[in-house]
Order: sequence, then structure tokens, then C-alpha cells
Amino acid sequence: MQEKGVINTNQFVWMLFTIITSFTAVEIPALLIVQAGRDAWLAVIGGWVLDILLAIVYAYMGLRFPGQNFVQYSIAILGKHAGRMVGFVFPIFFLVACMFLMRGFSQLVSTFFFPAASLMAILFPALFVAAYAARQGIEVIGRVAEILGPSYLLSIIVIGLLVSPFVEFERLTPQFDEGVYPFLIGSPFILSFYGLCIMMAMFIPHCNRPQNGFLAKFIAVSLGAFFVAVIVILAVAIFGYEQAANIRSPGLELTRMISYGNYLDRLEIIWMLLVTGAGIIVSANLLWAFSLGMAQIVGLSTYKPLVYPAALLVGVLAITSFKSTMEQLRFAEYTFPIFGLFVEGGVEIFLFIAALVLKKRGHPPKMRRMCFHGKNQLS
Repeated sequence: MQEKGVINTNQFVWMLFTIITSFTAVEIPALLIVQAGRDAWLAVIGGWVLDILLAIVYAYMGLRFPGQNFVQYSIAILGKHAGRMVGFVFPIFFLVACMFLMRGFSQLVSTFFFPAASLMAILFPALFVAAYAARQGIEVIGRVAEILGPSYLLSIIVIGLLVSPFVEFERLTPQFDEGVYPFLIGSPFILSFYGLCIMMAMFIPHCNRPQNGFLAKFIAVSLGAFFVAVIVILAVAIFGYEQAANIRSPGLELTRMISYGNYLDRLEIIWMLLVTGAGIIVSANLLWAFSLGMAQIVGLSTYKPLVYPAALLVGVLAITSFKSTMEQLRFAEYTFPIFGLFVEGGVEIFLFIAALVLKKRGHPPKMRRMCFHGKNQLS
């Protein structure tokens, strides 16, 4: 079973960019500052380097198994049963990531803008929109990301310029004041969120130029790292790292500082509209990837019947998984990074090594279709 949609390299870049920034723009900068202190911006660079190295593996596997995503080549490498068990990890990871993302956005919107509204009143309408977009396919998601992505990037540049009079760069020094430990902890932490770009393995089979997979990931994660670095640097340079670590959403607080007479005021509302829009389209991406992967594992002819049940499951998990905001923050700080690094790095590197040792290699899509057509089977 294959998604028939095709995306171009530009859409590939902006979809990955929105995935990175949707997770790292809201609560993650504060948690990174907690982990790395003044060295948080250096940890952003360290995570970027590690993610580029990981991207080489994903791009290579996408070319070694043309026309297949990691769910499909898990089966090709490990066989029907073991491959399905390993491939099952990826869709589950996307489901958990979607739950975590939607819970965070809904709670933030509820807390700062609609305190009287229940979490469900914000969460479920957003999930419905995301599920509707997911059912339309990757081409629709790509076109929306192509609009939202540049706007999102431009917004952080404008915010940086407008708050620049408040910046005191001496607050960023000294570096490595507490040794290299904060940097060594912060880099893998932010990598676990950059690493959500393993979605590139789902995009490569649908890109009109699969060989551009690494280039797209390199551009996207570089822009995403720049985005996060701007927020972290501004937060520490304006608030100081002790105070910035206690701010739930540094990016939102930075926009709330902007006030120039009667001309520029309350810009946080515009910024949150962009953030929320990007979050919804990323949730659509995650629902699409989960549904497509599960359909391929169980052998369904189409992924679309799974999208709305998956969205409902995400909503239920988002409501019931955390008893308090503190539990949610602990999940973001400890549980999700460990799970993320295991899936993003551990499982994929295992498949990479297994493919080399077992000398497994895919066939070009046309050859595969001809082969299976002769056997009257589905790829």
C-alpha cells in the first residue's frame, strides 16, 4: 500500500522545518536552559551536529531501499515477522509525539489566552482539523507547510529585531562555567526533538527527487537550529538564565515584551496563531505517518480509515496521560528524550547495521512493481 502523493524538495524542507520548530519553539527552550544554563545555545549547535550525522544514515537508507520508508525496509531487512515488530516502533513513536505536541499547544493556548475554556474544547477541534488534513494526503500537507514555514521563520527574525534593545550579551558569559557537563547533557536533549525529523524517511519515497533527502534535512535542521538558537540566546540575554529557566514559554514572553506606542502591541496573539497553525499541520504529518505506517504493517489497501480513530486516540491520551503540568514537564524533560533517542538513533542504526551485515538492498520502484505484479501481490 502506497501513498500516491508527490512532494518537491522545497515542500520537503518546510515540512521538516515546521516539525522541528513546533516542538522546540514553545516549552523546550526553557527546559534546555534548565539542562545547560548559559551553555544552552552551544547545546543547540551540538544537537545540530549530531542530527546532521544521523541524517546521513536516514538519507543512505532511503537510497539503499528506493521507494520504501523505514516501516517497509524494516520488513525487507528483518523478514516478515521480526520486521513488523521493529517497524511497529516508528508509528507508535509518531502517535506519542502527536499526543505530546497537541497537549502542549492546547494547554499553552488555554493558559495564556482562554483560561476559562476547558482543555478538550481547544484540543479536539485542533485534532479534527489535523486529521482532515492528514486524510487529504502528503501533497496538501506539503503545500500548507510551504506557506507556514517561511512565515514562521520570518516571525522569529522580526521578534529578534524588535526586542534587540533589551539584549545584554554579557549575560551569556562565561561559557563552560560549570564544565562541559551541561553541554554534554543539553546536546542529546535537544537532539531528541531535532530527531523528530526522522520523518524524512517517510518523505523520501514521495519526493520527486529522493536523492535530495539529505540536502532537505540539512537545510531544514539548520534553519530549525537557527530558530531555536535565537529564542535561547534572546531569552538568556534578556531575562538571565536563572529567570529564563523558570519561564514556561520564552518565545511567547519575548513577543509580549514588544510594545512601540500605539503601533505595535499584543504581537503575541499573531505569533501564537503562527505557532498553532504550524502545530496543527505537524500533527497532521504525524497522524499521516502513523496511519500510513500502521496500514503497511497490517496490510491495508489505504491508510485513510485509520486517521480519525488515531486522532481520537491522541485526544484521549493527551487528556488522560498527565495528572498535572509538573508530570507533563517531567515527561518532556526525561521520558520523551530517552524514548526519542532510542527510536531516532538506536532503532535506525540497528537497521542500518543489519542491512549491511545481511547485505539487504531494495529494488527501484518500477522493478519492484513489475516483480510483485507477476506474483499478484501488493508491495
